[in-house]
Amino acid sequence: MQKLNIFLSYILLFLLSGITIAAQPPAEKWEYHFPLEINPKVSGSFGEIRSNHFHSGLDITTQGKTGLPVFSADDGFVSRISVSSGGFGKALYIDHPSGYTTVYAHLESFSPVLDSLVLALQYQNESFSVNKYLAPGQYPVNRGEVVAFSGNSGSSGGPHLHFEVRVTEGQKPIDPLVFSTPVRDNVRPHISGIKVYPLSRGASINGLHQPQYYPAVFYDGAFHLKNSPDIKATGTIGVGIEVLDYYSGSWRKCGIHSIDLTANGDSVFSYIMDGFYFHDTRFVNSHIDYAEKMTSGRSIQKSFVEQYNSIDLYEFNAQRGKITMEPGVVSQFSYLVKDVTGNYSSLNFQIEGDRFLSADSGAESSQQHIDAGSPFFFEQTGHLVIMKQGTFYTDVTGQIYVRESFISESGSVFSVLDKTIPVHNGFEIRFPLSDSIETSGLCGAVLDGNLKPQYAGGEVVGSEFVINSRVCGDFLLVKDTLAPVLYLKNQPYHNNYMSRKRMIVRLKDDFSGIAGYNCSIDDQWALFEYDAKNNELICYFEKVPFLTKGTHILSIEVSDNAGNKEVLETSFSF
Repeated sequence: MQKLNIFLSYILLFLLSGITIAAQPPAEKWEYHFPLEINPKVSGSFGEIRSNHFHSGLDITTQGKTGLPVFSADDGFVSRISVSSGGFGKALYIDHPSGYTTVYAHLESFSPVLDSLVLALQYQNESFSVNKYLAPGQYPVNRGEVVAFSGNSGSSGGPHLHFEVRVTEGQKPIDPLVFSTPVRDNVRPHISGIKVYPLSRGASINGLHQPQYYPAVFYDGAFHLKNSPDIKATGTIGVGIEVLDYYSGSWRKCGIHSIDLTANGDSVFSYIMDGFYFHDTRFVNSHIDYAEKMTSGRSIQKSFVEQYNSIDLYEFNAQRGKITMEPGVVSQFSYLVKDVTGNYSSLNFQIEGDRFLSADSGAESSQQHIDAGSPFFFEQTGHLVIMKQGTFYTDVTGQIYVRESFISESGSVFSVLDKTIPVHNGFEIRFPLSDSIETSGLCGAVLDGNLKPQYAGGEVVGSEFVINSRVCGDFLLVKDTLAPVLYLKNQPYHNNYMSRKRMIVRLKDDFSGIAGYNCSIDDQWALFEYDAKNNELICYFEKVPFLTKGTHILSIEVSDNAGNKEVLETSFSF
């Protein structure tokens, strides 16, 4: 083992030596080498609406294959290497003198020298996960140099390369297609429909106090509302649009670059996806109609901006994109949407101001009103909700209450508003614990749409169980006492792996999920790569430098988030 450590330390010292290259401000124009030398087909666009985030790069399909060479976009140096079981999986970051950083994610492997560096770090830290920042010049690369090979690692849903361009200063992602690339796009954006929202007290759409959706159709070179509906509205309203884009040669649904809304020729709202910071990406849940997304799956992008949505993507009128309707006055609305290549689509429609109806009865007395600009505290029978300022994007009204439940370990379900209300900053839920509750294996849970408990984390703090959540819903306490399940996949006869290049271990957990694992061969830490989406631990024998021919003892210990552990021990020959 001592010889192994000396060898790995030598590799690290050799690979981490280098010279310093000064960073430069971003170039106004930049022509980079495209990272794949294939006919590119886009399966995911920059700024596309994703769950809880805007997509930060360009997804390029790799023809259903892995192992395609990935080329450095320009001269520069490797500034970071990351390896994880989820997220980007195996990812490489390269800083360029142009002032940009390029990112290559979901890789199968790195170049041989970088793979050696990663392997040395994994054994040094006894961890599959790696997150190593490198100083300028420690690993220089040339434009067009093969730096990695495409894969399907991390949270990837299929073989592809996730490619990003970031402004190095601040690591702000921008659209890789604003530069000259081989990606071709001559397809106009597709407008599926609009949604009109009553936003002030008593406001209505065609006599109803709920939002109304109107589908769109295409003819005569433009989009139109289907059947030319009469739309009448009172009070202050907002409008949203359901729109998506396609690229040439692909039917994958992608995101839009810009949205402009005018009323009677005056600008009401403008949105341009020209880049964002990662700390702002969760504002996507305010950008879209979150409730609609949760209930129907539609991604409707709102053309009005809630008070506590502060992402820098918008320009709007004095009412943040809202419009006040006047009785008898017809307003002419016009949408213009564009993709990053400049293809565009339009939609014109009108809304007539209606006579003001009597206001709705408003919230029931049992409902709570939460001022999004202030902290909020609620207590019932020892159950607490604690919310900080900025938990929500706008003021919220809904029910918070405790009810009895025979499936909850505490005998109670804590209902906190509704799951269709988006949460920006997490809030705290506290359950009181009686002396009779056994805390071993105790977990927080939230009920899904089928009233089935889903793991929500949490921990025992004194005489309370505390859950930190970024979703609303019905919370309860459950027990997870089942350890993870482990077994060898495709186990050879007599565990003889002499003719194989790898060993695969299947691992699954019943509820709380895998928290960690440790693998050893002959009492020495051995690298097993964790593929979380496929529930597999994979040992590539060539990445176990001390493994020799003969019989060996394998030991794997896996724990879940509830503290349950399982151990697999077996002998094998190699």
